[in-house]
Amino acid sequence: MPYEYKMPHIALLSSALVVISLSLLGGCSGPSSVRVIEGDQKIRSALTGSVYATDQAIIVHVNEFDRLATLRNARSYSASTFLETRDSEGKKSALLKTRENRPAGLGTADIVEGLPKINDRASPVNAAESVRLGKIYRDLDEE
Repeated sequence: MPYEYKMPHIALLSSALVVISLSLLGGCSGPSSVRVIEGDQKIRSALTGSVYATDQAIIVHVNEFDRLATLRNARSYSASTFLETRDSEGKKSALLKTRENRPAGLGTADIVEGLPKINDRASPVNAAESVRLGKIYRDLDEE
């Protein structure tokens, strides 16, 4: 019995169609379907031109090695402002001391106590606590 030669281009074409269809199906659940949720509150980007007044900053990045935190909504705080961070359950997670604001972008702060997590909320401590902490955590150039 002679060996029949089957057309390899049909197998190649069918496997290419399978790969293309799988990649299209995988694209259906792309980044547009991702939602960031903290508790039961949906967090979205503000519309262009929107201004939201808030007294709390939100941690968006933590560098554990350099003990730095990057904050959104912290541009209104002056340098050396002490901020207390709280997690989603309201537990105190860290104490921060803001750095000089950059001309544009997010605010930064030194982590002086604890370790905040991303999405922790930060708010300024009261005046008496700020004076007390200022004596403990002085800047080196002030001495």
